[in-house]
Amino acid sequence: MENFGFMRIVCVLSSIVLVSCAGSSTTTTSPSGTPPYQIVGEVGSQQVSYKELTENFANGSLENELNLDELRDFLPIYLDYKAKLMAAKEDGYYEDERILSEFEVYAKQAAYSYWLENKIRPTLFEEFKSRYIYELKSSHVLMSMADRTDAADTMDVYTKMIEARDKYLAGTSTMAELNEEYSSTTQGRKMGGELPWFGIGTTVKPFEDVLYSLEIGEISMPFRTQFGYHIVLLEDKREKQPGREVSHIFIRRDSSPAALDSAFKELEHGALWSEVVKEYTEDTPSASNGGKIGWVNYGARYDGAFIDSVMNLNPEIKYSKPFSSVYGYHIVKLDSIQTFEDEKARDEFIMSELEKSRSFRKSNSFIVDWLSDNYRETEHQSTLTEIIRFLEDTDSVALTDIDMSADLASKPIYSFNGDDYSSQEYYDYLVSSGKLPLTNGYSTTWYNDFKEFIIDSRLTDMAVEEFPDFSSQLENYKNGLAVYQINEDYIWSAATVDTSRLMEMYSENPDEYSYDTRYYYHLITSSRDTSLQKAIDFINSGNHPDSLRSFNINVGVVSDSTGAFRGDPFTKLESMEEQSLSEVFDYNNRKAFFYLNEIFEPRKMTFEESFNKLLADFQPVREQEWLNDLRSTYNVKLYTENLKKAFEEEQSPE
Repeated sequence: MENFGFMRIVCVLSSIVLVSCAGSSTTTTSPSGTPPYQIVGEVGSQQVSYKELTENFANGSLENELNLDELRDFLPIYLDYKAKLMAAKEDGYYEDERILSEFEVYAKQAAYSYWLENKIRPTLFEEFKSRYIYELKSSHVLMSMADRTDAADTMDVYTKMIEARDKYLAGTSTMAELNEEYSSTTQGRKMGGELPWFGIGTTVKPFEDVLYSLEIGEISMPFRTQFGYHIVLLEDKREKQPGREVSHIFIRRDSSPAALDSAFKELEHGALWSEVVKEYTEDTPSASNGGKIGWVNYGARYDGAFIDSVMNLNPEIKYSKPFSSVYGYHIVKLDSIQTFEDEKARDEFIMSELEKSRSFRKSNSFIVDWLSDNYRETEHQSTLTEIIRFLEDTDSVALTDIDMSADLASKPIYSFNGDDYSSQEYYDYLVSSGKLPLTNGYSTTWYNDFKEFIIDSRLTDMAVEEFPDFSSQLENYKNGLAVYQINEDYIWSAATVDTSRLMEMYSENPDEYSYDTRYYYHLITSSRDTSLQKAIDFINSGNHPDSLRSFNINVGVVSDSTGAFRGDPFTKLESMEEQSLSEVFDYNNRKAFFYLNEIFEPRKMTFEESFNKLLADFQPVREQEWLNDLRSTYNVKLYTENLKKAFEEEQSPE
């Protein structure tokens, strides 16, 4: 809801009639030095400039040239909107709990979106783009860590990683030897070791951040990812090689590679690639598509040796000789090498790669994590440890029944973006969230929940501070809610309508509030002729259509007596007799027939029956009367001659 275009939709401003003030001799005091002829309207004490009008015209977009006639039509609508805003403020709508509640929900959702689109995405893109041009070769040592490992265990792992790093720096151990000595084991394999060449977006971002910060030959300090603690050595760096789109003929490892030799001979004798693929390949998914397996590059989810084989293919040859990989045996054809028309196309591709990578997510938790990493977060672990010990010492006492010392309560436990949050605030959060009924049930994950809670609560205010346009967006949305609600109350709501006016309309227009001949019918439909025939036989046997479903006859049954539906096939009812069936006909791609229960003769509606129609008929009158009252109350004036002058001045060449 970024501008007045939203109001033009939700406020349903229509049928506006104003007496033009063109030619009026009224003078105005121009805001901010605006020339008088640039003032195109007034609402109360507020003056509306030509600039303000055009900025709010056409949903805030000026992609098409301004049109004077359209601006003339828009001017009274915009002035009425301004008058409604004044009325809403005077009537207390900006303090209405319904509006404030909806506004708060919107503001939070909008703030998340604003952070992602206006700060996080551009920042990550620039970082991603700068790293995208390189591929890295590395080795690492990894000691896994359970999520709930306590501080002592964490320090022990960190110390061991420092020890391993010191051995490498002293030249007493290679990275391969350190991997064998220190890395954790899973399924019989060491978790660290040599890594293949890869580029940005391949592994988790904390690992990439460290690796891309290193110089060739440099080993990192210990750092933590979701997998545990690492040290990593950057062995080499090179420019990124463009991706290659390839097709292959594939033989499984448990099959005889001799078949691939036969395929290669046929290709050498001029056989078509597509025909050889169909005859020989055992890769069923790619067989019908000429053997295409898509793009391969360093970082793709293929075995490193297979990637090397593809990336080292001579682009001058039509296809490779047969070679083996961990998957089986291949002949690979190079279909294309990735290129870009221009820098814009390259940027668009890199952005798409970013959005597919592990470095980018559209979730709220991702946004919170990014803010915590980039806006001066400090975790006061010593205070947290003190609180945990305090809770453990109380042992099985209700959290609400314990008293924390003033000293502990005042200690900061978390800091974010320049503000400290105390142990007391953490305690209050645990109580209000209901996470901890008894003190012996403490979970270490709740501290992270608390941090997310703090950042989430700060998100909107920080967005207002960070993005100048965001405040305007929120203001416009709140204005839209207020104007929508005041429209609802003064124009659309049945609760606020003057019933005596409706009664007067009802009495003075009897023909308008009468029923024509109406038909009470059942419409029976089915996609199957046999089911429809069962329904016909069922009704002809003296049963009522309402009982069809009770007897598990698979048909659709709709009944109506309002006369709301017109045209074919409902005109068939006019020639039917009561308690009779129509012939079968096509309706909405199904077979159907009518059963006519009863014919209702024309009659006058009761007031209650006509109420909704009366309300709809009275709405334009009600709206116009209210608008006239607003224009009078706020002394709405429009200056069409000024509008014309300002428009012509803007359109004329300098």
